[in-house]
Amino acid sequence: MHSDIANYIPRGAKNISPHGIQVGLVTSDQIGGSNVLKPNEFSVRSASVHDAMIMESIEREAFPELIPLSRISRDITRDNGLYLNAVRKWRPSEKKLKSRLMIATQAEKEDPRLSAKLKRSINRYFLDYINPPRLPPDYIAGFVGLWFVLDEAHVIVIGLRGVDRRKGVGELLFISALEQALANNSKVVSLEVRRSNDVAIELYRKYGFQKVGLRIRYYSDNGEDAVIMTTPPIQSDDFKDHLFSLTQQHAEKWGWAVRPGYSGH
Repeated sequence: MHSDIANYIPRGAKNISPHGIQVGLVTSDQIGGSNVLKPNEFSVRSASVHDAMIMESIEREAFPELIPLSRISRDITRDNGLYLNAVRKWRPSEKKLKSRLMIATQAEKEDPRLSAKLKRSINRYFLDYINPPRLPPDYIAGFVGLWFVLDEAHVIVIGLRGVDRRKGVGELLFISALEQALANNSKVVSLEVRRSNDVAIELYRKYGFQKVGLRIRYYSDNGEDAVIMTTPPIQSDDFKDHLFSLTQQHAEKWGWAVRPGYSGH
């Protein structure tokens, strides 16, 4: 899912806390009951402008067909926006890599063209020593972006590195987005998804989203339609109980993940 919604979401949003983060609704003790849950390798934190270079690299990898991409460095500072990153500790083998190699997509690293090889060599043997890019303190596996407009939260993007798929990271980010929508007193959450993306549509349905319409020829790369999906009222006890249950299932499968408002203590 990726959307360029600046053209149709109105300006003006709910007030968000100074750091864009609200406290959560439950603790790990409530989720896990008397059972001690294993820790998840990944945690979720608020994104900062210093993360933008890595996030834009992930976006290029996740959505290579979309041009232009969103301006994450700009959107991170939006008054009505919130970006969350799924992160883990850097591994020793990753720290040995040169900085510009860490912000390249897999396709860019493997590009066999002579011009691409030359660029990699210049980066490795010259630019990384002269002007190395600033990397974040932790490894970023993926991110989710939210806009808060009036009483609605809109999920604008979920992007993951290819190597970090099928690890529960995307669903963890989605859970965190819903939790932040609840904490910011949004009434509903909406999103767009490609009509052909059955896997994503089933995930969203699992969390209570329903199809409410189409945006015809919404995606610029191939003219594919976007399915508009939205939740029932998320402040209802039924929705909160359903989210609580799914969050517990995710934690039991993948481990308890520290995230905004949910420290695990």
